[in-house]
Amino acid sequence: MTDAPVTIVIGSAGRRLYLIDWFRAAFDTLGLSGRIIVAENDASSAAASYGDETRLLPRYTDPAYGEEVLRLVDEVEPRLFLTANDFELMQLHVNSGIADALRDRGVFVPGVSAAWQVGCADKLRMAQMLEDVDVPTPKTVKGSDLDLLTDVGENGEFVVKHRFGSRSSGLAVVTGGDVDEAVVNSAKSVPPRADRTDPRDDVVVQPRMPGSEYGVDIVSSLLDPGPLTGVFARRKLRMRAGESDKAVTVDPGPFREASGKIARAAELSGLIDVDMFLDDQGRASVIDINPRFGGGYPFVHLAGADVPLYYVSQIFGIPIDEGWNQYEAGVISAKYQETRVTARGSQEISDSSTAVEHT
Repeated sequence: MTDAPVTIVIGSAGRRLYLIDWFRAAFDTLGLSGRIIVAENDASSAAASYGDETRLLPRYTDPAYGEEVLRLVDEVEPRLFLTANDFELMQLHVNSGIADALRDRGVFVPGVSAAWQVGCADKLRMAQMLEDVDVPTPKTVKGSDLDLLTDVGENGEFVVKHRFGSRSSGLAVVTGGDVDEAVVNSAKSVPPRADRTDPRDDVVVQPRMPGSEYGVDIVSSLLDPGPLTGVFARRKLRMRAGESDKAVTVDPGPFREASGKIARAAELSGLIDVDMFLDDQGRASVIDINPRFGGGYPFVHLAGADVPLYYVSQIFGIPIDEGWNQYEAGVISAKYQETRVTARGSQEISDSSTAVEHT
């Protein structure tokens, strides 16, 4: 192995300790002495003490967040900075110039363009952007614009959820006769927003798509954003807390066309997690995009795919074969629960430690 350790930073890993393990495995495979720094705002999170080093950052909403991220990067000089938190991604790519500042320092920051990052966070805008690039997606309207939905019959099924939500927040699946009530109930739990007059504006309604739901990972090069380099798919068998809990890997073929269009339009670098439906005729439609490692990636990794290896090989210029984007179809995997000690001798924890994790 090389003498000087190479460094990557993983932010807001939360409960996803497997990401840390798989990046460590990538270092070992490529013969690199690697160092993984976990950056969290909660010192007692599951991931905070699991890396080689722990660095505490302010919450992404704190005015000092950007300055502290840049200070950390200037000190440890990582080659990769990634986060598994939707709201932190908005802060990095849209609400500040942090992502570009990191890239100017030679740090790889996977993701999509700023315009698509905004779309990923706004389900109404995302539907419009997908339509613009000819990717099938369900008709999406605000909860205050239900008159724009056609064929709202008593027996038809509709999906109601938060427009700016994460992990299926505000979600309800109802028949046409119950849409109004579901919108009102979902609107009660939308977070406050200064420029909003009607809380129903932050709820979206879509017809429920026919067929089965799939999670699809779309991958592009870190060095050449846009062209598609990998597509991984699994059919969702069970959900828990808005995340795939059990799934079976499937042939990615039916999802390639839509994946390629999204990757090019979004100027994708690295991996994003996309929720799609596949109907009986084999037609895919997109219902959601998460521009990060999603909770469904482990199902394809355990079946043979290896995106952490792909990232590290590109970042450090070490050639690998195409095996990283191959996996076995028909592999069923299920998540299970583990618990680890994250602090000792603590009489109390900070307010941030009691916040609900979105990762």
